[in-house]
Amino acid sequence: MMLRRISLRYLSPAALALVVALPVGAQEKGSVRVDIQVPDSVAHVVDRQSAAQAAFAIVSRDGTAALLLQDTTIVAQMTDHGLARMNSRATTDTIKGAVSRLLARMALGALTPLFDHGIAYHLRDMGDARYADGRLQLIRANGGKEVFRDTSIGKTPLMESFTPADAIEFAKRAKAARARLGVVPR
Repeated sequence: MMLRRISLRYLSPAALALVVALPVGAQEKGSVRVDIQVPDSVAHVVDRQSAAQAAFAIVSRDGTAALLLQDTTIVAQMTDHGLARMNSRATTDTIKGAVSRLLARMALGALTPLFDHGIAYHLRDMGDARYADGRLQLIRANGGKEVFRDTSIGKTPLMESFTPADAIEFAKRAKAARARLGVVPR
């Protein structure tokens, strides 16, 4: 998997500014809300990955987001369903005013290539993976912060959007994948 090393501290504010620029009606009524906050440099933007080629993958309850376990990374991305829903006319049809609706459609069209990517987190940087407090927790080795904790795709925070059974299985498999890399838990 080829990683694109783009500094997310520059990418995220620009992406979030464009999402916020959409009319509020488009963000709240039947649309897909995306909020990505990955403040550290251990995550990287990558091309979307195939869930079928992942070692293991889980999909959010609403079907808009997926977490993929690859050989050396964990990738968070929108699903095909999530992208289609974001680009559907129904997303902007509830916006009052033709000009606002047109601007929202233009903004979504411009943002589609950005959302057609994933955010990869390298397993070597993971200290632990577990299901606790109603969410999947991927804990950084340095500092103990949760990866993807403040990331939302849809109305639910990403790490709370999976079923407990899926999240528990993902945590188990992520720890096993990290161990295969020869990374000792810190």
